[in-house]
Amino acid sequence: MFEKRFKRPSVANGDGLILYCNQYSYYCHKVLQALHEKGIRFTKYDIDVTNDEHFSEWFLELNPRAELPVLQNGLLIVPGSTRILDYLEENYPKHKSLRMPPGTDKQLLQFRQTIESLPIGVITIGSFLHPQHVGSPKFPFVLPVRQTILAREETLSERLRAYATEYPAFAEVLLKKADFHDRKRNIIASEEYFCKLLDALDAFLTGVEQYLATIDIEACWLIGTDTFTMVDISLGTLLHRLYVLGLEDRFWGAPDKGRPNVGRYFTKLCARESFQSVLPSKVSILRTVWINTPPVYKAGLAAVSSVLISSTLLKR
Repeated sequence: MFEKRFKRPSVANGDGLILYCNQYSYYCHKVLQALHEKGIRFTKYDIDVTNDEHFSEWFLELNPRAELPVLQNGLLIVPGSTRILDYLEENYPKHKSLRMPPGTDKQLLQFRQTIESLPIGVITIGSFLHPQHVGSPKFPFVLPVRQTILAREETLSERLRAYATEYPAFAEVLLKKADFHDRKRNIIASEEYFCKLLDALDAFLTGVEQYLATIDIEACWLIGTDTFTMVDISLGTLLHRLYVLGLEDRFWGAPDKGRPNVGRYFTKLCARESFQSVLPSKVSILRTVWINTPPVYKAGLAAVSSVLISSTLLKR
């Protein structure tokens, strides 16, 4: 049951900002990019979610909800991406601000609120369960990894209840999470519900496309100037998740989608240094895919890996 025992890492006793995160987490991506964009020094500790480190006793002491990201500053613990982003803005005023300025178009404020309310986990797992609605998923969400993630999703409630027994001080929260996961599984399994989510994203991105048509994308970010703000991080992170899930053709990549401005904006965002600094390296991606790939797939994956590694070496 307990695949690996984790001890409190030595980094947790260090000084300065420590971000506990996972490099493939949608919510961690936003915080990591904000930290790089603002130029704030921090230490990153990558949580091994594959082996349930976020359910280990030491991490539950930091955040009993067992969710990422978590920011530590000495004895202060700040959980959750939204709270962390607010904390950074309020407590590091000398660093670059990512706030949207007073008088920002109300539509932009609505964009960010809509993005923050999206059930990203449901969209992600739903794309695995209903691949007929998805194009070509990108690394690390290739078929073997998706199957491994789905298999772990199937046993998550069981594991949470076992951890609740193992760590009685956190039993109440863990058992609530297990019950919530059981209810969520039925929702995610519904193809009809998944299609409704995609339709809602279609409507949202149509609004984004119309807004982008009113600004000079080459010279401006979303607020209409060259100032990069939190709404850019929010939209960019969403578009990147849709891209790696293989949904870009549905929403902006295919010629018949009529959202060329969304595509141009995403291309510009991908080239930004703070965005690039958050993306996992090819070696890191291959390591993650290898760890999460069942043995039956590893022979084929090794061939793909050799091509990617060769291309990486040639570019150096």
